[in-house]
Amino acid sequence: MMTPPRAAVVRRAILDLLEEIGGEHNDDELHLLLIGLGHRIARADVAASLDWLAEAGLVRAERLGPFVVARILSAGRDVASGLSVVEGIHRHKTGE
Repeated sequence: MMTPPRAAVVRRAILDLLEEIGGEHNDDELHLLLIGLGHRIARADVAASLDWLAEAGLVRAERLGPFVVARILSAGRDVASGLSVVEGIHRHKTGE
């Protein structure tokens, strides 16, 4: 379980990654990309973050076998580009 401040940073990183890599990816690959960015996080926390983002209307999350596939929605793109602010998501782009 992540602390709320850490969860907010990870959620922002997920939106940034989805925006950068074409808008769609699964939790396993996102987990590896997040680790590459220095986020020590369990894959279960990535899936939970995708569920949170889906409930907020920022991504669409679909379970396909052992994976959760996420597609960024226009509201998520607005957050990733800094045009919109959502409580529970870090305001600054990953790495800034």
